[in-house]
Amino acid sequence: MQVNASNYQPSAYPTTQSRVQSKSDSAVFTVNNSGTASKDASKDIWAELGSKYEVRHATFGELCEIAHKLYYAGQISFGDMAIMTFDWKRAADDLRKNHPNVVADLNLVPADSEGRRDWIAEFDARAKRAFSQGNDGGYIRNQKLADVLRRISGEKS
Repeated sequence: MQVNASNYQPSAYPTTQSRVQSKSDSAVFTVNNSGTASKDASKDIWAELGSKYEVRHATFGELCEIAHKLYYAGQISFGDMAIMTFDWKRAADDLRKNHPNVVADLNLVPADSEGRRDWIAEFDARAKRAFSQGNDGGYIRNQKLADVLRRISGEKS
């Protein structure tokens, strides 16, 4: 696909006249649309993560590793990675310093003694809470992240 700087069309409707492109018009940049290498790499990242991590019994550190690997493989957005790597436990602990009796645990699914939790259930619970509060964006985002983790674990959504 070639993108030319001289073919700018300011209106949303197509013009009835067609512009003849001269030889002086040159491509500003060219995008390679082959995409086969990235598709093969994306299959590998899901298989790699599925064999290395158990997302239904993972620590927060492991969830962060998963998020970073998916982001750098181009499988999730920066915003998705930010949500997955935000440490709700640390945020709650920090808030408790000044308000010890007010701030509850911000994670919805409890962790075991080793700090492992079911992250699919956690993001499903966050989605359910967002939906009950009328937060459609939060619902969609958390449901998407739960589906990402399901894909790693090999579950159907």
